[in-house]
Amino acid sequence: MRAAVMREPGSVKIEEIDQPAPAMGEVLVRLVATGICHTDRSMVSGALPAPLPLVLGHEGAGLVEAVGSGVQGVVPGDHVVLSIVVSCGCCYQCGLGNLSICEIGSEMSPGGLMLDGTTRLSDGDEEIYSLLCQSSLAEYAVVPANSAVPIRKDVPLPVASLLACGAGTGFGAVARRADVRAGARVVVIGCGGVGLSAIMTARVRGASMIVAVDPSPRARALAEKVGATHALDPQRDRVLREIMALTGRGADAAFDAVGKSGTVELAFQCVRRGGDVVAIGIDDAANEVQLDLYGLLMQKRVTGTFAGSLIPRVDIPAALDLYMDGRLPLDLLISETYSLDDAPRLLGPDFSLPPGRAVVCFAEPKETP
Repeated sequence: MRAAVMREPGSVKIEEIDQPAPAMGEVLVRLVATGICHTDRSMVSGALPAPLPLVLGHEGAGLVEAVGSGVQGVVPGDHVVLSIVVSCGCCYQCGLGNLSICEIGSEMSPGGLMLDGTTRLSDGDEEIYSLLCQSSLAEYAVVPANSAVPIRKDVPLPVASLLACGAGTGFGAVARRADVRAGARVVVIGCGGVGLSAIMTARVRGASMIVAVDPSPRARALAEKVGATHALDPQRDRVLREIMALTGRGADAAFDAVGKSGTVELAFQCVRRGGDVVAIGIDDAANEVQLDLYGLLMQKRVTGTFAGSLIPRVDIPAALDLYMDGRLPLDLLISETYSLDDAPRLLGPDFSLPPGRAVVCFAEPKETP
């Protein structure tokens, strides 16, 4: 099969590698669409560590081709989203319902391995690592069954793919991690795919004020289109002063979808006493956060989320129902579509990602009987 392989930082090539086969508890999926995420690009650039050689991609959707032994709830022909939530279903965190921080999945998937500590990808005798147990910038992917989320078949798979990572993270950060309620005043810092999905989710949840913060005029315009009531330019506006003037006492919740130096701190300053700050994005693995102790004593709560703290088989179908009802305009996040051959360019430093998502679309496969 054809796949986007990184063998050294800064270099991605389309190669022919072996088609994988699912082991026990795993699912083989024929990819139809895969989003291009900043995390892929950060791994290519070296800002985030990556095991090599590695097949990239972690926002996949497609059709189930085959299942391994012991798999229940997924059958050939199902349309599925490949969630980056990799959970064993048995560990302490899974028992608490914290599937996104599964003790096994969060250990194995960043290291390029499947839940059993091995990899399914290869080129002859050479082993190749998987990205987040998925590697969806390829014609086929093998994923743990819990990560293959069956969805309704009337949803366009390019739209559904967004919920595998970016849109799912923004959705869950608002609906799961912060539990934004009707009437809340919300700030979202960073209006890429994650931030935009957080904005539209806050609107669905009934937030009365949604302030988007982003230096890009295009991103701010899109933020207002999907639900932001106000949009601020951090290079021109005095963001903290503006937010305090708009809200009176500060926001009820602030979401940092950027993860650069100073962005969590800005979110912390923007919320009222007793408000919630959720760190969603990470620009560099070496970034650190410094917060003032007095703000913590004023009962401001600071937390983070991986993959939006989703329960994938509950939240992803629910989000797609909202999309099909016209309430969650996920299709507005698809800025451009490309072929797999374009992946090396999309992941390189000279390509400027759009505010929403660039999506790689494969040839539409025939339905599996």
